[in-house]
Amino acid sequence: MKKVLFAVLLTGFLIGIGLHAPGETAASDHVHVMKDKQDQNKKHEYGFYNSEALIKMRAEELGIETKNKDMETLAKEVYEASIKKAADEMGIKTEGKDTEKLAKEVHHEKVKQKAKELGIKTEGKEPDELAKEVYEARLKQKAEELGISTKGKDVESLKHSIFKHYINKEADKLGIETEGKDDYALAKEIQETKIMQAAEKLGIGTEGKNPQQILNEIVNDHAEEAKRLNVFPFEGMKGNFHKGLHH
Repeated sequence: MKKVLFAVLLTGFLIGIGLHAPGETAASDHVHVMKDKQDQNKKHEYGFYNSEALIKMRAEELGIETKNKDMETLAKEVYEASIKKAADEMGIKTEGKDTEKLAKEVHHEKVKQKAKELGIKTEGKEPDELAKEVYEARLKQKAEELGISTKGKDVESLKHSIFKHYINKEADKLGIETEGKDDYALAKEIQETKIMQAAEKLGIGTEGKNPQQILNEIVNDHAEEAKRLNVFPFEGMKGNFHKGLHH
């Protein structure tokens, strides 16, 4: 179970720096609510924090009616609307296509665009084959940019090395001691620290509240101010919620 959490967290970090796994759809840029919803109880059990209000906020931005809908239904609608929005932005026809078919087309289009940027030939390659090649090339590119050795590393170990680089960098920036902590514990501490820092900047009282309660308060009552101040969980959004939901 802990490994599942780590994988979810790792995916978020990699998407945040523009590295999508071959199986990710382009809508991952917009929302990860379906997977988040499925793993929500596991996250709470191990101490990671999220807020269902984020899903509701994204729904409202997409013009989806939220009244009298449970989170699972709302998450599904957000996912579908995000796929369609991505397709429309790419000029992909949506009429008569179910969500999963459309998601695959959107993903493949994004993969082809990235392949072109990387100088990778697309002709004669199956979508999965091309996606894998592009993903691996982007991982290596990112590793080289960060000064991480790629020698003798497979995709998973390289992905983990990149994640570790970013998480240690974030911890250093926040003044968090990293020695003797596994990546999971460190990621949890980083999130907790960011929640508390955001509360302080927003003038939210923290006494007697746990991090989850504080996060809910930030999202429910102080979202616009949090975006303006560029604090967790809206860092780097500049008013665009969809760019950071998988943080």
